[in-house]
Amino acid sequence: MKNILYAVSLLVFFSCSSKSYPDKDWDDKQWTLVEIMDVPVQTSDSRKDAHLIFDARKDMITGTGGCNRIFGSYEIGKKNTLKFGEISSTLMACQDSPFENKFLEVLKSVRYYQLNAGELLLKNGEKKIILKLQ
Repeated sequence: MKNILYAVSLLVFFSCSSKSYPDKDWDDKQWTLVEIMDVPVQTSDSRKDAHLIFDARKDMITGTGGCNRIFGSYEIGKKNTLKFGEISSTLMACQDSPFENKFLEVLKSVRYYQLNAGELLLKNGEKKIILKLQ
């Protein structure tokens, strides 16, 4: 009886998790920005491209906006909701600062995500794709 009670307790504990962990498949993968607000982004297939790397264990992101390193938190909820917390960056002067500022600004608008054929689609509150990453 004691073993059954223990097994049921474990089952309840693990099934009550509020997070479904879809980001475990994103963990340590470089998601390179290929489109922002329906505009294609030129990429070079290098770590200097604007990108995000998710750390599912810490609910943190790192990456770059194309020049500066970026870092911050994120939260995944039910029904494919995704929200980024405060995103900070280093402060180097860059030629592409307007692009980088736009990327950081658009990240603030993300409310949903969708995985589709190797792409991570980030959507705003109207569920319109605002960022496309590969």
